[in-house]
Amino acid sequence: MEQLVFLAFGLMALPEDDKRAHFLAGRAITEIGQADGLDPLEACGVTLLAGVAKEMADIRGPGDASLRDGLATVAGCGITYRF
Repeated sequence: MEQLVFLAFGLMALPEDDKRAHFLAGRAITEIGQADGLDPLEACGVTLLAGVAKEMADIRGPGDASLRDGLATVAGCGITYRF
């Protein structure tokens, strides 16, 4: 868990607004999932799937696939994960 927190803050410190957008999207997906009754681990799973789906779409479409974008999305889940 601590690694994800450090990763998230590290990604937020990057000058790219794109990484912040991925992080915030991951956080929002996790929060919405938990508000809809998913347990924290399930909500993180949905966030992970969303991040993978987005990067897969970037591979096939006009976007640029990036592991860092996917990690930023999942890092949003790490901040909101509650034990």
